[in-house]
Amino acid sequence: MREVIIDTNDREASCLSEGKFASVFAQCPDAMIIASLADGHIMDANAAFVERTGLTLDEVIGKTPTQLDLWAVPSIGPKVLQQLQTGNIHNLEIPFRRKNGETFSGLMSAQPFDQSSTPAVLVIVRDITQRKQAQQQLQLSEEKFAKAFHASPDGLAITRQQDGMLLEVNEGFCRITGYSEAYCLEHSTFDLGVWVDLGDRSRLIEQLKRHGSVRDFRARLRNVDGSIKLCELSSHPIVIAGDD
Repeated sequence: MREVIIDTNDREASCLSEGKFASVFAQCPDAMIIASLADGHIMDANAAFVERTGLTLDEVIGKTPTQLDLWAVPSIGPKVLQQLQTGNIHNLEIPFRRKNGETFSGLMSAQPFDQSSTPAVLVIVRDITQRKQAQQQLQLSEEKFAKAFHASPDGLAITRQQDGMLLEVNEGFCRITGYSEAYCLEHSTFDLGVWVDLGDRSRLIEQLKRHGSVRDFRARLRNVDGSIKLCELSSHPIVIAGDD
């Protein structure tokens, strides 16, 4: 009698576990499939997979990702299947192809397991297309900023508020101060003695904090040769790695 109770409990636990998995599989926002570990043919797919690929469940079941032309780079498929014979895959970035021919970037994780005594693999793909596009736009924006920064005929510098450390300077700034770019980036404006009157720097930062930006602030700056120039300064706050 005791053995019967244990068997029943094990069976109930197994059914409960399978029920939870089925619920997660169906509702997961990431694309998921269960495929044969032997040849890669798809045994099941969730709604998110259908939505991401544009394929119907009937079109998917029994086919391999290669047959469905899901790999944007065809040579990836065999390599993925080969890797799964010896272990898991975690967050592998792969380009995929939708039914309509569009491609998207996905992070793929996969883990082999037994499906009703059949060696299978659970594959999860997270669509990171928007994240990739945002990263590319940010990189493009940074490249444009860098080009404009270094091409400007005016003297430009990025300094840390707390200690005046120079983080970036352009050719115009080097021309005004007489220091090389490499030398500037190893020192602060205090080290270089750029400010003739340190009170000007204090007043500039005070106005910057009060108004959010400063334009046409007049201050005298010192060149490495000791000559002094009257300059008009404009300043805007930016945050780099948590520093102002």
